[in-house]
Amino acid sequence: MPNGHPLELHTLPALHPRTAILQGFGTSTVVRLSIDPTLLPSGTMVRAVSVNWLARPGGNPPQHVSRDIGWSNIPQYAGRVLCLLWSNTKNAQDITEEAAIGVMALLISNLETAEILRVLQIGSGGDYLLEIQGVGQLQAESSGVHIDPHGYLSNARLVQKRNQVLTKSSVGFAAVTAFSHTATLEVHSYLHYVTASPGGKPRKGRGGKKKSPGKRP
Repeated sequence: MPNGHPLELHTLPALHPRTAILQGFGTSTVVRLSIDPTLLPSGTMVRAVSVNWLARPGGNPPQHVSRDIGWSNIPQYAGRVLCLLWSNTKNAQDITEEAAIGVMALLISNLETAEILRVLQIGSGGDYLLEIQGVGQLQAESSGVHIDPHGYLSNARLVQKRNQVLTKSSVGFAAVTAFSHTATLEVHSYLHYVTASPGGKPRKGRGGKKKSPGKRP
């Protein structure tokens, strides 16, 4: 990873202590990063993720950065046998969506210093409520794509999720991860900060008003 050590899944409880992201989605994340759709050599414990990142407060072109995600020190979620059994236990779409949440949780902490506070119920706009110290609370919407041979699916999903999170909030994050992206077969994530225009139409933009109820004391 260009800026240091891999982002390790075992750090999720410390990064997001009010949730159980690792316990709920750890195995799905390892399956999609290491077994399916790309089978890595046995013993591999890290995978590079290419990130198209539109940083807060927006208004600038997206940056292209790379982050490594690792799954060392979590044998209870990452064993090869367990991962193979996992695919016989959960349907493929659930595994993909859960893995995308695992990836988002690491990226949004590393790139935006955001903490996931809690899940949002269906109809709330986003999937999760986040907090960024000094900024306040905002929503994030996550989605996963198993295989995206031309890159079109994840790009279209990003637009959909951007619009969805802005139905109930003036600002937020849209995150989409494709676990096999274009001919390179790379893991590719979008993490975009988005805002609503004054007229209410979704756009990528310059940040919303600070929400005082979300500030930490």
